[in-house]
Amino acid sequence: MKLLCSATVLAALLTPQAFAESTVAGNPVAGKKVFVANCATCHTLKAAGAKGVVASNLDKKRPTYAAVVAVVTKGRTTKGVMPAYNGILTTKQIQDVAAFVYSSTHA
Repeated sequence: MKLLCSATVLAALLTPQAFAESTVAGNPVAGKKVFVANCATCHTLKAAGAKGVVASNLDKKRPTYAAVVAVVTKGRTTKGVMPAYNGILTTKQIQDVAAFVYSSTHA
């Protein structure tokens, strides 16, 4: 009963987005390797030692987990050119990199 009450209190304290973000899929440690290999040349992210200037400064942007998954998967052409990584990275790698970016920018 105590565990159920604690989970209920936690869920009540978190906003819907924060609750959803607290249950992100992916491994941030594996995601750092994916980020360094595929994203660091364009993006700035202190946790990865990345100082790219071509694309978003992720430390400042602080994207949600879902936003990272969507943009990495589908790419973006409205603000610069970010290629779609669907088919280049696996679903697991995309989840991992999203978990890394989210955990690095929301600590």
